[in-house]
This record gives sequence, C-alpha cells and structure tokens, in this order.
Amino acid sequence: MGYAHYTLSDGREAGYGVEAICDKEGCDTEIDRGLGYLCGENPDGWRSEEEYGCGNYYCGSHQPDHECPSQGCGKFDPTGNLSCHRPAGHDGEHRDPDGSGFTETEEGEE
Repeated sequence: MGYAHYTLSDGREAGYGVEAICDKEGCDTEIDRGLGYLCGENPDGWRSEEEYGCGNYYCGSHQPDHECPSQGCGKFDPTGNLSCHRPAGHDGEHRDPDGSGFTETEEGEE
C-alpha cells in the first residue's frame, strides 16, 4: 500500500495526497487524510482490534480531544520515548509501535 493515495474499507479516499476537512463535526479546517492526521496507527481496514484509535482524521486542534471511543493506553516505556500502542485499559503487557513488549516504570524509578 502506498501512502499518497488509497481507498479505505468504507470507500473514503485517504493518503497524504488527499485533501480533506477535519472529521470533527462543525470544523472546517483543511487537512489531508495522511497518517499525520489519523487517530491511531493504521486506517480502518488495516487496523487490528488490539490497536487504539477510531480511524478518523482530525486537525491539530481536535486530534488530542475528539472523544475517541478507543483511546490509546498512554503509558511509556522506561526510556520515556515509546508509548504503548494498545487501547486504554488493555490486559497484558504494553507494546511499542513495532509490537515489542515493555514494562512501564513508575515515575522516578530507574
């Protein structure tokens, strides 16, 4: 799959080459349907059930606050560089974007 232009399972066109409007109702901010505006890691049709995100595309103002029904875990690995890419409240270990497991450390623990 190329990322400039492709078709989602719901028939919408997506990719960084596709001009669009933010998916937040009432927002008319112009965006593209590239991965940078996507809620989650993969668009619908390519997303596993273990991934967070709703698969919609939001502007910078609405990306962090759009009442996503499948929010990310939000926990980080011990280095603080990689976040868990599983849904909030998941069971089992945390996983980074490559699928490798990690154990969260408490703040201040080394």
